[in-house]
Amino acid sequence: MSTLAQSTWTYTCKFCEVIRKAIYVAFVGIIAFGESAGRARAASELARQGYYKEAQALMLQGAKKND
Repeated sequence: MSTLAQSTWTYTCKFCEVIRKAIYVAFVGIIAFGESAGRARAASELARQGYYKEAQALMLQGAKKND
């Protein structure tokens, strides 16, 4: 393999690693956002039904999990 082709291949591999990492971080962020939104919606419904302690525990459980 020539030097030019080898350096081009190394550059593209590094570029692919950066793109792969960015996609992974975005995917994990989307999952975390969805989980947070679902937890907030569930707590809202619990509070609407009068289960205030359960709603508070649900939201605090999520805060402890992230710490």
